[in-house]
Amino acid sequence: MTSMNGQSKNRRATLARRYGRLAERATLWLLWLRGWDLVASNLKLGKSELDLLVTRGEELRLLEVKARRQGAWVAADTALSYPQRLRLQGGLRNYLDRVPWPGAISFQRVSWTGWRWRFHPCERWDALRIKPMT
Repeated sequence: MTSMNGQSKNRRATLARRYGRLAERATLWLLWLRGWDLVASNLKLGKSELDLLVTRGEELRLLEVKARRQGAWVAADTALSYPQRLRLQGGLRNYLDRVPWPGAISFQRVSWTGWRWRFHPCERWDALRIKPMT
């Protein structure tokens, strides 16, 4: 019984990861239709992973894609915690230390529930461009 339960959890986790990657690809396609170009996807920087980095004109935007199945306990709309947001900011700061960006910098969450998506309001993160005083 234990091994079956473990196999079931592993299968659910695999399917969840696969659905998350599919949602990221679909988000990228929607962004491409809106004139955005991909800079990086699933970029691992330290403890954080940046789902999508895209540009359009002078703007660099980080997108965090959250995907949940229909009827999931925690909805995709509310799945980004404060510690996760701090990790994303740290990861983007790490990226900007390596690749300076002169234009606007923004962040946006995209949530998927089943095949319905929602682009949440965009946030300006221009302050990340400034190096902290040491």
